[in-house]
Amino acid sequence: MAEKTAVLKRETMWTRVRAFMTDYAVWALAGFALELGASVSGAAPGASALIAGLSGNKGFSAAVGGLFGALLRGIPDCFMGAAAIAIVLAARLIPDMNNIKLRTGIRAAAAAAACFFPRAAEITEPSALLFGIVAAVTSGVFAACVCLLSESVSLRGFDISEERDCAKAAVITAAVFMSLGALDYPIINIGRLALGLLLLTVTARRGLAWCAVFGTSAVFGLCAADPRTGAAGAAIAFAAAVSSIFSKYGKFIRAAGFVFFACAGVLAAGIDDGTWCILTETALAGAAFAIIPVEKIKTAESDISDSTVAMLLRERLCFAADAISGIGRGIDAAAETLDRKYGLTLEQAAERAADRSCRSCPNSMICWGEKYELFKGEFSRLIKMVRSGTELTEHSISPQCAEICVDKASVVRAVTKEYERFLSASADEQRIREMRRIYTDQLEGIHDILCDMGCTGIDPKKAARSRTAEKRTEKLLSECGMTGAQAFITFDRRGKLRFEAYGNTEPNVDREYLGGLLINAVGRELELPEITSGGGRCRVTAQERTALSAEIGAFQLCRGKNRVCGDCYDSFTDAQGILYVILSDGMGSGSRARVDSAMACSVIARLLKSGITLPTALETVNTALMVKSADESYATLDICRIDLNTGECAVYKAGAAVTYIKSADRLIRASLSSPPAGTGGKLTVPAQKFTVAAGDMIIMTTDGAVLDEEWLSRELSQPSTPKELSERIARAARAAENGREDDISIIAVSVGA
Repeated sequence: MAEKTAVLKRETMWTRVRAFMTDYAVWALAGFALELGASVSGAAPGASALIAGLSGNKGFSAAVGGLFGALLRGIPDCFMGAAAIAIVLAARLIPDMNNIKLRTGIRAAAAAAACFFPRAAEITEPSALLFGIVAAVTSGVFAACVCLLSESVSLRGFDISEERDCAKAAVITAAVFMSLGALDYPIINIGRLALGLLLLTVTARRGLAWCAVFGTSAVFGLCAADPRTGAAGAAIAFAAAVSSIFSKYGKFIRAAGFVFFACAGVLAAGIDDGTWCILTETALAGAAFAIIPVEKIKTAESDISDSTVAMLLRERLCFAADAISGIGRGIDAAAETLDRKYGLTLEQAAERAADRSCRSCPNSMICWGEKYELFKGEFSRLIKMVRSGTELTEHSISPQCAEICVDKASVVRAVTKEYERFLSASADEQRIREMRRIYTDQLEGIHDILCDMGCTGIDPKKAARSRTAEKRTEKLLSECGMTGAQAFITFDRRGKLRFEAYGNTEPNVDREYLGGLLINAVGRELELPEITSGGGRCRVTAQERTALSAEIGAFQLCRGKNRVCGDCYDSFTDAQGILYVILSDGMGSGSRARVDSAMACSVIARLLKSGITLPTALETVNTALMVKSADESYATLDICRIDLNTGECAVYKAGAAVTYIKSADRLIRASLSSPPAGTGGKLTVPAQKFTVAAGDMIIMTTDGAVLDEEWLSRELSQPSTPKELSERIARAARAAENGREDDISIIAVSVGA
């Protein structure tokens, strides 16, 4: 396939900054903060545990930050942290294991050793030894969780619903905030400040479920660092969760709400110590959340853009289409080979007749030895005589052969029998060939349908989605009775808005009212929405208002005393702003003809509404009518396609009557046609193309309407609505029948601005 599935992203300054922050700065800052916190707390894991759990450049970046944090403690206090970092860096020289469990165990042991041995010289009492063991175990568990979580995230991403991922994240968060909570300065506590900013960001990006997981774990870590710090942290976590109710009003309003609820929580909990510090921390966290563009911090899931997904789906559909088409080609190739190798011919039938009659004859060596050419030609002549309709008798055998042949009756029976077998095999082969043609045509139709579905009509460079507007439309559709509504707003190559929504039930309001609601929701002028149901699902589509409009009027008259008209029609505008008017005339009249015309009309309308191209839809209808019943079944198709954005008009006819286009003072006839659908063979429908403008009129008729073109031209010049005009033309056609009665259908399409 010519089109690439991967879309290379343009490298911007923000992309480079984000890559640097992700790969180096964030991990260096984490190592720096953990080392400072561990030096104060003593029991919290330090930078060495983080370095042990990370891999590649992330671990070395954390080592740089950890060393800088250790140096801030001065000499000789920095030696303990530097020694721990040196131990885990030395452990990284051990060859990496392919076994994740073994690798995790080695890194956990390295982190525990790095925490315990530098402190061993200061252990003088049993309580200090117990404290060192607890700190080492904490560091080892922290490093193991970092290693395991990093491994799972690199393979499949982080899933909060996965119990193991959730548990690892909880342990890591608790250990990190145990270190950060120990960084308590006269003005602010780093742990509480980081907690507020983290929970605001997580809630905005991922929702309250993530907030609950990280908030609970972080508050536990703050409590382990200092119970008073933990109590204030709980108030901050509560404020971050409750402030999410202001999300729809913007980041600044939510930040203000966060500060308010944090103050309320502190007062409700009776926290008197450090109240001004807590207020400062919440204010700083709220300001940072409002200023920092957290919406640009993309996760691995959102790195796949809408255009990339669309192109991926397109390639998958096209690949499947090629596979389907390959099956059809393989069937044709195999059938051609087998027909050529095993198909029965007249010459073979003659040989089989000779073998059947002469196998046990005592004179066979004479006939097929000395007289081989004579008897070979005789059996071929007899087969051809039977084929020409001559009834064989013993006297049909030539005198030369009759003189030698001793069982002439057996020869006649054998030739007649083999010719009957030849006819039966030929009939079977013809039926199989027809079934094979229908099946391969259907495979080709599926191939075209898949290719059509892959051509979404959305320009990846201009595609855009307004999630806010989508949410508004989903809400209003739910209020209108459409359950499970999911809305999508895209833009085509011309920049025209396209709206699609899918749900379980139809809206319980009329189309005009729903159209007004959608216009207010998306902020653009839209055409009247189309509502389609099928397969237990409902689809609502609408497109931006087009340059042209169309008003349609139709009128039908039944043949004789029939109560059912054998003609059927439908009209709709698709999501690209293209109007389709479909008119079908079934074979005969009455209910029998109505079945064929209704089936043809409904099938092609449903396929076109689904986004299938017209040639593919026509071929599908042709095949459906052919296999619908054992008796002959066909229907004419008259399709008028008008692009309301450009005025391009195309008329497609499969056995249909004349269509008239009145443009300015000219009356144009569209009469080019092909056989009706369902008559057999591949359906190829030619198109006659025109350009229409405001004020033009299109008249579609069935073959029951015989019209005088001069009279019709005068009628089209008179001002009237399409409904009135179609009725007037239909009744005039009935009056001009002169005893010839048939179903009459007239459709009038008035093009307006």
